[in-house]
Amino acid sequence: MGGRPTRCEGAMDEEVRPMKLRDLMTSTVYTIGSEQSIVNAAAQMRELSVGSLVVMRDDAVEGIVTTWDMIAGCLGAGHDPHDCPVFRHMSSPVHTGRVDMEAVDAARVMAERGVSRLPVVDDSGVMVGIVTYANLSRVMEQLTRDLLGGWQRSVT
Repeated sequence: MGGRPTRCEGAMDEEVRPMKLRDLMTSTVYTIGSEQSIVNAAAQMRELSVGSLVVMRDDAVEGIVTTWDMIAGCLGAGHDPHDCPVFRHMSSPVHTGRVDMEAVDAARVMAERGVSRLPVVDDSGVMVGIVTYANLSRVMEQLTRDLLGGWQRSVT
């Protein structure tokens, strides 16, 4: 029974290629103008069932505003959300990833920067999508399932 471990046939027969952001990003990105009020941002988030909006000024990404930014930054500070513009409480500067960036590198950037969302830009710098921790966790879940499925097939 002792001896050398044997290779699990079928577990890793296929070459695993690095996952790129273009493969897992969400293409629909919801935005809001930087001068819009926190109330407008909250209403838009509720209507769209999202937890963040990319803040734009003159067609350029200026920041990201999240529900936490609005609660802690605006309401928690006692500001009137009707008179409080989004740019006052957005997270900025925005860290971005390129469409050809590997998912593992995006996860590293997000962890190092303490952000849970990463807008994705093309070679021209135009925003084409967004990657969230939820996107990354779904990919990891699927990869784990695929790897375990190969392992289970090899031992049965």
